[in-house]
Amino acid sequence: MKASLFLIIFLLSTNSFAFTLNIVTEQFPTYQYLDENGKLVGPSVDKVTAVLAHADVPYQLNVEPWHVAYNAVTRNPETCIFSIGRNNEREDKFNWVFPVGRFTSSFYALKSRHLKLSVLEDALKYRTAVIRNNFSHQYLKENGFTEQEQLVVISSFSKVLEILETRKNQLDLVVLGDSQVQDASKSNKLMQHLEPVLKLDHFDNQLYFACNKSVPEYITDKLMKSFEQLSLLDR
Repeated sequence: MKASLFLIIFLLSTNSFAFTLNIVTEQFPTYQYLDENGKLVGPSVDKVTAVLAHADVPYQLNVEPWHVAYNAVTRNPETCIFSIGRNNEREDKFNWVFPVGRFTSSFYALKSRHLKLSVLEDALKYRTAVIRNNFSHQYLKENGFTEQEQLVVISSFSKVLEILETRKNQLDLVVLGDSQVQDASKSNKLMQHLEPVLKLDHFDNQLYFACNKSVPEYITDKLMKSFEQLSLLDR
């Protein structure tokens, strides 16, 4: 009996030690971004790495374009992602482990276009660029926007600049995170030609650390408990 109990404990501890969590994210200033030395930094990174260290969960972290990171966490077991918004389309796909911050997004237009929007429905008569599988892409589809009529789907934030240069006559609006625009405007003059024309504010604007549902429950439980314990220490 004692030998069997020892074997069970040994196997559980060995399994825990052998497990390495795969984590994916994107550059999303100011929440997480690569500094001048190529190191991923930012408040979301600080929170996530603190929880992982407290929970003593080994991990590897990769920075990818959003659509690559999102595909990875939906398809690959033992994978988690941050910072991801929570909506109806995503709700049942992931385990939502802990929050990492809040965000805001807006419709942006070229200042030279003098576009005015009062409500979301006003944007239905325009062509709007969105990042594939981004929160705003899914949110607009939930509210009647289609890729056949209103939406131009792009692969990453960097493509926004390319579109502004080459296709600005075929495009009216772009939906972006406000912090991304503010950060990019510091170094790119093209971004300074954009102005916010309508804030998207009718949804949960919390960002999360979320995991593929194949991540073992004992791992997500450890992370949740560590987040709660660290949150208590911060009060």
